[in-house]
Amino acid sequence: MAGNQEVYEHIRDALDIADIIGERVKLRRANRGYSGLCPFHEEKTPSFHVYTDTQSYYCFGCHEAGNIFTFLMRADNLSFPEAVKVLADRAGIELPKYEREVGGKSAYEVLDMAAKFYADTLKGAQGTAALAYLQRRKLDGSDIARFGLGYAPSSWDALVHYLRHHGVTDKQLQDLGLALPGKHGLYDKFRGRVIFPIMDVARRVIAFGGRLIDGEGAKYMNSPESEIYRKRKNLYLLEVARTAIRERKRSILVEGYMDAIRLHKCGFKETVASLGTSLTQEQAEMLARFADRCYICYDADKAGQNATLRSMFVLQKHGLDVYVVSLSAGKDPDEFLSENPASAFEEALRNARPLIARHIEVFKPLLADPLTRKSSMKELFEGLLELEVHEVLQYKAALSEATGIPPSKIEEWFLSKQKREIPDEAPAQIEAKGVEPPSEAALCSLLLHHQECRLSISPQEALKFLRNPEARQTAYALLTENPDAQVMLWSSLGDTELLAVLARGDEVCSRMKGLTLPEKWQSIYGALRERDKNRRIRELTGKLKQSQATPEELAELARLKSGGKA
Repeated sequence: MAGNQEVYEHIRDALDIADIIGERVKLRRANRGYSGLCPFHEEKTPSFHVYTDTQSYYCFGCHEAGNIFTFLMRADNLSFPEAVKVLADRAGIELPKYEREVGGKSAYEVLDMAAKFYADTLKGAQGTAALAYLQRRKLDGSDIARFGLGYAPSSWDALVHYLRHHGVTDKQLQDLGLALPGKHGLYDKFRGRVIFPIMDVARRVIAFGGRLIDGEGAKYMNSPESEIYRKRKNLYLLEVARTAIRERKRSILVEGYMDAIRLHKCGFKETVASLGTSLTQEQAEMLARFADRCYICYDADKAGQNATLRSMFVLQKHGLDVYVVSLSAGKDPDEFLSENPASAFEEALRNARPLIARHIEVFKPLLADPLTRKSSMKELFEGLLELEVHEVLQYKAALSEATGIPPSKIEEWFLSKQKREIPDEAPAQIEAKGVEPPSEAALCSLLLHHQECRLSISPQEALKFLRNPEARQTAYALLTENPDAQVMLWSSLGDTELLAVLARGDEVCSRMKGLTLPEKWQSIYGALRERDKNRRIRELTGKLKQSQATPEELAELARLKSGGKA
């Protein structure tokens, strides 16, 4: 495509780089455009910037830079001609005809031809039974076209013959999971099945799912992973749902193809399906780019629901606010919406329970049974340990009600650095108590007496810098509850250890005469941050000496030693 600079400029002018990058990176407004976490290297503080005035991007962390074409090449592992074609299709621009490069058809072209074959077969005589099946599922012609549905005939090798005739090699047929080797040669992987094309965010077919309607075999079958398809990095219908997710500030996650299609048909266009895999970090990050809230609508009433709910923690751990939707009589979304209006499902969304609360609820009957109490207690607490402490402790009252353990003991156990045993009637083996360092007690004192100090630090950050369990418990309570009410509660309960932390902190602060409040805060908070930084340096240095440090850890050590923040 060399020598066609005008075409490239036309495409670039027709598209907004912030829209393209915003589909893969969660962007926030910045001076000249937007900023976000770099998609090309691991980081916690945004250093990736998108400049709308020059239609370019630059990362101050890894120094990746470029334009709309180079971003797509880097992010989706495309060649330059492939990136141009994807963006031209996005912009509705017709490209000039070029001779095909040496190397045959691309994987995307092969899968696109397969999708066309399946779609045409559904419309023909061989698709009569499949079409009747879809009509029974209340899908019409417009739905079939909208979601690109097709049919794989029951014959042995119809697709193999079709694609061979169009120049596809046997190796490509096998590599892309379209055909399997047999005694008499290759045969079609999908036979006698309704076909659901799976697309990437660029709306290219990358795999297929098939639902059996003829013959014997597994009810559902999916393409294997290939050079362009990774289950863990894709979600069914995300290519059409992403705009609605961003606009409605929520995503709806279901299990099955038909569940997702039914919800889209009923107006819930923010729905995606998880492709039959355990939820992954990559899927969580994809959803988090578009909206912070996610509604899970799995079959939560089935056997093994505890493990199902726990598998959803990966979404919570990657920044999503997760809610669990329960439908009447244990129906899946497709069944529910086939019998109820869309308003009934919207009501179910309004009544959805936060993931942690729902997780605790399903354990209640198991915790009440003496035969299952001990194992269920262990499973519940070990699951909750996967999440951030501050998130779990928002539900300490519900945990207390379900387990019979006092809220203060639950809080103490979760805030303890060492967790050697799961608690039962009372938390066991809490970290040995001791006098907290002066700076930790002083921080608690400032949090009690000064609202501006409480507003300047989050519960998560406080727990990161505090090591002593009593200081952690004190600081967390002061940052999440009414401070004065907490002190009164501790006094009425005779909780002398936490009150002693505050008394020692008051004493430390009283010795800091002549300092203003900001100066006191900076001195105490700064000392804790420096201590945490030195601890991390010692930890990384130890790994370096044992030749166990990763390249990322070596870079972190160099940054910390040069004065960077922990």
